[in-house]
Amino acid sequence: MTIEIYKSALCPRCAYALHSLKKLQEEFKDIEIITYDIATNFKVFKNEGIRMLPTIKINDNKKSWIFPSTKDVRNFILENR
Repeated sequence: MTIEIYKSALCPRCAYALHSLKKLQEEFKDIEIITYDIATNFKVFKNEGIRMLPTIKINDNKKSWIFPSTKDVRNFILENR
């Protein structure tokens, strides 16, 4: 399963979301994480319509949180398996 995370290197919420995803990789062995940083790849954000960071995308489903917990991220993964 491919999971895309749209983030900023300067965003602490984004760092936590990425940390949660990497932690969940131990639980879900089939997860591949692709990261996009707004500072280096703004075009992708514009093309995808990303308006809030962090945003996680699985298939065509996107989810944004103000402060994503590991539980929130896990539930989003389970909903989109």
